[in-house]
Amino acid sequence: MVTVIIVIGVFLVLILTASMWWDSIRREKYVPPKPEEQPLKPERREHIEEVREADDDTFPHEGEDRLLPYNMKTHSSHSTGKGREARPDHGPNVGGGAFGSGGYG
Repeated sequence: MVTVIIVIGVFLVLILTASMWWDSIRREKYVPPKPEEQPLKPERREHIEEVREADDDTFPHEGEDRLLPYNMKTHSSHSTGKGREARPDHGPNVGGGAFGSGGYG
């Protein structure tokens, strides 16, 4: 068993060494492009920049009426507005339906 592990380790070292040697030869053959072979800058813009007008909404200044978190009860995304009786029952024999919640499936 130990000899198999040693053979696999030597094999991996040889593969890595050969790949590094092959990469060094490949990099020696690579010639970077000359400056005259580089692409030229276009004469005009190739993309159109979007110019947006400023938003009309501004933040209220000090002293002006503004909504605070406790004033935003009607703007909450957590409330459905149906009341407590419309919510699902949660109890010892009622599963939530999520994976791992213990529901009956």
